[in-house]
Amino acid sequence: MDDPIHAPIDGPPSLSLDRRRLFVGLAAFGAAGTARADDAPAKPTSDGKLTIGNTSAPPVSRLHPSFVKDVGLLTDLNPTNQGGAWWNFDTYITPLEQFYIRNEYPTPRADIDRRVDPRHWRLKIHGDAVERETEISYDDLLKMPSRSIISVMQCAGNGRSLFWEQQDMLQAPQKVTGNGWGLGGVGLAEWQYVPMSYILGLVGLKPNAKACLFWSGVDGKKPNTESDTGRPLPISEIINRPDDIGLAFKMNGKPLLPDHGAPVRALVPGWAGGASTKWLTEIKIASHDFWVRLNTIGHANIGPAYPAPMPGADDEFRFVKPSDIRGVPVAWHVARSMLTVPLALTKQPHMPPNYPLGRGEAPLLPASPQALRGYAWAPQAGVRRVDVRVNGGLWQEARFIDPQPNPYTWRRFEIALDPQPGEAIIETRTMDNRGQVQPVTVPFNEGGYDFGAIPKFRIRFA
Repeated sequence: MDDPIHAPIDGPPSLSLDRRRLFVGLAAFGAAGTARADDAPAKPTSDGKLTIGNTSAPPVSRLHPSFVKDVGLLTDLNPTNQGGAWWNFDTYITPLEQFYIRNEYPTPRADIDRRVDPRHWRLKIHGDAVERETEISYDDLLKMPSRSIISVMQCAGNGRSLFWEQQDMLQAPQKVTGNGWGLGGVGLAEWQYVPMSYILGLVGLKPNAKACLFWSGVDGKKPNTESDTGRPLPISEIINRPDDIGLAFKMNGKPLLPDHGAPVRALVPGWAGGASTKWLTEIKIASHDFWVRLNTIGHANIGPAYPAPMPGADDEFRFVKPSDIRGVPVAWHVARSMLTVPLALTKQPHMPPNYPLGRGEAPLLPASPQALRGYAWAPQAGVRRVDVRVNGGLWQEARFIDPQPNPYTWRRFEIALDPQPGEAIIETRTMDNRGQVQPVTVPFNEGGYDFGAIPKFRIRFA
């Protein structure tokens, strides 16, 4: 059987424009050939910036007081957020050292807060819509039936930079604010988890069940304090996908790292990453809806195109109030695509200090035959095809490198180019299995969430 992770690559299609082949590859910019997954990872340069393309030198470590793992291969967005260097992605499964970190507060540590120590961790499952309230330990969880699934995890703000760069949303009344994730707030992992089908069988679901709240309560501004982090979802989502949604305890075959939610996090494939609550300590299933930071003032599309829902009289509010409901909570990921090429950032308010390009600078690729790679995902239906075009020319279908074992995974794609010297704009467009394609633009929302428009990559060839 073919190995979908290390599938052989041969004969990528070519992209033509004005009777010439014009295409771009993943590449060690300035180096011959296509970078491979087993090459050494990128390292920061002497000025602290990440490099473009893999190198033969080992990576330089970068330790940060807000995180546990080495973040030397990640873009430094702010004190609690680190983005993936997507231009150096080459593997199907994202290695843990390249996987982005999205925290509201510093990572909770077991040596400081026993609530995230597997020896003391407890998960309370309760609410007026369960028959049997219960509490389980980490050892209890490990004894339960588990499954594994390969799924994209993505920050709701991934692609926010393109609201600024492509849609000029920098000034009121259409001012987007937030971290400049670029396209690095995403990764693909294999998750091992106890499915909610088993958990619901354990506690018993009453007919009045309406919503489920996954709650952390751990990741506060200071250790050993109550946090305001968690995310609800309709119980219908769990009933429709009881074997896909669950409680994850391993990532890429290893116990969860602290930065990724150890010892246990929720797993809601296909939804924005904030729904997969890290450092999980409570599940509440109730006959009412829940309103928290991550579905009101955070992770909600707020703007004229997104009328705010009305809360119910019996809804539960944690750390927020009814007036904080101003838009539509983010939920399912929209279809996306990207090239493994850094974005030319001209308008973004704040540049990551270790971004490999200066403001307004475009990546440089050799004007010679090469192959361009990218990634596409569409978790609601799965990816049917990806098209690429250069300088507004005809769309050409790219070749997939990977199969798609389930709709939640991404697919690497490739297409070939023999570029002429000069500058080009290259666009990628995903079509999902429903026939829906990425749009040219997306509506304004204050937080810059769900950027699913066609991305544009400005590249110099020389």
